[in-house]
Amino acid sequence: MGFLSKVLSVALLFCGCAADYQVVDNEQFDVVVDSFVQVNKIESIDILVVIDTSGSMSDNFDSVSSGMEELRTDIEALTMDYRFGYITMDPTNLGYLGPYDTSASAIDMLMAPNLLPSAIREEGFAATYSFLNSEEGYLFNREGSDFLLFLISDEDEQSEIGASLFYDWLNDEFLNTRHDVVTVAQTEDSTCDTSWGANVGYEYIDLSSLYGKDSIDICDDDWSVWLSSSSYLTERKDSIALSQTPVSDSIVVYIDNNEIHNWSYNENLNIVYLDSIPDYGSLVEVGYNVSVS
Repeated sequence: MGFLSKVLSVALLFCGCAADYQVVDNEQFDVVVDSFVQVNKIESIDILVVIDTSGSMSDNFDSVSSGMEELRTDIEALTMDYRFGYITMDPTNLGYLGPYDTSASAIDMLMAPNLLPSAIREEGFAATYSFLNSEEGYLFNREGSDFLLFLISDEDEQSEIGASLFYDWLNDEFLNTRHDVVTVAQTEDSTCDTSWGANVGYEYIDLSSLYGKDSIDICDDDWSVWLSSSSYLTERKDSIALSQTPVSDSIVVYIDNNEIHNWSYNENLNIVYLDSIPDYGSLVEVGYNVSVS
């Protein structure tokens, strides 16, 4: 029985024993249940990094390198069966480098973006499509492996493939495989100089929104450290932001239908923090009362 079912059962019990009080409670409170399912364990994963290698991007290569090395460290806590691959955003000049796996050194990862050829086109969607349908792409993208795609550019996506069409294609391409997408681009509130608006990555922002997330601002100095927590494939959660403001002493927490007590609530942030990270695939539910009076 799930948590919500238990709440309803308790409500019925009180209704039968103390109907007068139950009517008052129903007028004063609503019951809310927020939940998430912990990521399933990764067996193997392929990470494709699609980079704009035009001249304006050269200052960002060091951030790309350090971000991917940090991501590799986090992935190795989940699985040692991984591959990194790097391509340009020019479908006519892909310049593929990889795969980089456990045998790759930190220097290999550091140098990869710098070793890609300079390319004129900035067509991340078209380049991804072309690569995954090439012989090298077939060899890189292993059957049965999870797939994580990074699209990194300081310009908007310029191919004829729109965000919705690209999203639909990815979901068809990985119909039976877990996959996720992280975009790093100039956002509308970017710390870059976007006063004239031409460089905002609207298509990348739209693609990220289809995956239920925000695009990372490429001009934020800290973006590289966010990469490891930007995908549901690699992020194991130990907290949950509540959707409404609870009556704090009414909060109860369940993991896989079993109530736990090793958690804390931050009233200022409206977040419940778990003292330990739930196991892979666990259902975490937080129930609480919300005042409606």
